[in-house]
Amino acid sequence: MKKVAVLVGHRKNAQGAYSTFLKQTEFEFNTQIAKQLKDVADVFYRPDTPNTIEVTRIKEVISQINSSDYDLVIELHFNASGNELAHGCEALYFHNNTKGKALADCFIDKMNELIGIKKRSSTPIYSKEQRGGTFILCNKATAILLEPFFGSNREDCNKISQHIDWYVQILKDLINSV
Repeated sequence: MKKVAVLVGHRKNAQGAYSTFLKQTEFEFNTQIAKQLKDVADVFYRPDTPNTIEVTRIKEVISQINSSDYDLVIELHFNASGNELAHGCEALYFHNNTKGKALADCFIDKMNELIGIKKRSSTPIYSKEQRGGTFILCNKATAILLEPFFGSNREDCNKISQHIDWYVQILKDLINSV
């Protein structure tokens, strides 16, 4: 059986974007999702180490993940924008990793097909300077960063809220496909 790790995006003391439609932060939303994935993956959180820059916190948890032989590492987020019309699903992967691209594409397709969230893109990551780059490039295992919807878009939030069980199942199916 393949080993999968799930990393909850952001952390308790810096919870990421807040969705007025979900009335939750990225960290709160994804902590609930991660709890439902514990039967198929090991769940990790970024440390709240004081006086530490965020990239160091990310590297610290990646070092912990890299100490085991995982086949896949998934980081959970949701997107947000000042433009309430921005919507859709996105997934980031290492540009040379065909397995990562296939998983990213599969995730986006399933989110569109089953939940009706618009396909945005599977985004290749080339450097640590790009959004998600440190997470994706520093993992030994195939790593993908998921942005399944926009927390700043009412329609995306309504769809994810109505189909939260489907979203969890999409993640489990993705994990089990490895």
